Amino acid sequence: MSFLRHEVEGEEHRVLAETAFGSEIKRKDPHKQVQKDEPTAATLFANTLAGKICCVFCDRSHPSQDCQKLSSMNYENRKLQVMRQRCCLVCLKPGHMAKKCHSNVKSLICERRHYALLCPDLRKDTNSYSKVKVADEKQKSTEVLLTNLPSEREIYLKTITVRLRHKGTELCVRALMDDGSHRSYIEKSLAAELNLSPYGKEILSQGLFGGGISPATEHGRFTVTVESLDRKYSTSVSLLDQPKICSTLPRIRDENLLAELVSRGIKLTDVGRDTPPT
Repeated sequence: MSFLRHEVEGEEHRVLAETAFGSEIKRKDPHKQVQKDEPTAATLFANTLAGKICCVFCDRSHPSQDCQKLSSMNYENRKLQVMRQRCCLVCLKPGHMAKKCHSNVKSLICERRHYALLCPDLRKDTNSYSKVKVADEKQKSTEVLLTNLPSEREIYLKTITVRLRHKGTELCVRALMDDGSHRSYIEKSLAAELNLSPYGKEILSQGLFGGGISPATEHGRFTVTVESLDRKYSTSVSLLDQPKICSTLPRIRDENLLAELVSRGIKLTDVGRDTPPT
């Protein structure tokens, strides 16, 4: 009771002091709850689509900037469609507006913050779609992983030397063992040199590093015999033709490294100082 009496007296003194000096200090209510922002419909819509890629123009599962339907739409219709879907005019994603977008997207036509397909300068150009296509191709090229970029040290990929055989014709070639590929390919020049005849065709798109997707193209399907250099193993493989599979890949030429591998019973076939095509 003595403690409570001191507390009450102290409070009375404080009120008296505030009244005497005309203080306008307002006390904060410790029990007042902090008001939280209620989720908007756009936020809920964005959370629902989190992790799911959906095109603004055709509702299919690919990035909006890669949509093939853009060829038949002018600038006004594209912008209207983005606004109708309540998406950002910068990154084409739902959940926020252009003023609050933190994306570093930049148009290759006017250097402003938007994709080339929404560039206002397209209204001044009659060949707008061709200009967008060239700009998008340049933008995609920066997303593709290049294997021949200079680096501080060489990085060796899984390459081997094998023998291709077809109707008496043999060729020793380099093969790249790519665990991320869903198909096996052969360069068109090799298929022609081996006189291979296609037994079918397949139309498919290539998924690129960075999420880009190449246009659908037609590939011929061939069957060829792949054989080891010592001829102890051979198998028949189905391959799709491709004009170019990859850039130049370095071979292992470090003699100390090769000697250590031999001492461990490991023998490599794709070695040497030259870098033939793969």
